[in-house]
Amino acid sequence: MTTVTAFFLAEMGDKTQLATVALGAKYNSIGLVTIGTTAGMLASNALAIFLGQSLLSRVPMKWIRLFASGLFATFGLLILFTMG
Repeated sequence: MTTVTAFFLAEMGDKTQLATVALGAKYNSIGLVTIGTTAGMLASNALAIFLGQSLLSRVPMKWIRLFASGLFATFGLLILFTMG
């Protein structure tokens, strides 16, 4: 139950989930909103998987991790200093 609750809280703060809620509130067709948002997430994830696989065949994982962590830290600092 703890895992389910933590996952629910983490996902509900995600921008894609908030967009899905907004679309669901705006349009009456629950089925079409579900299909559209699911298709969008599948396309986005598929693109990330295939590009990631291609990138990994050319760049060592160590460098990808260093770049990703640096980018994460940079965005965190930018948000921290521009929000105040």
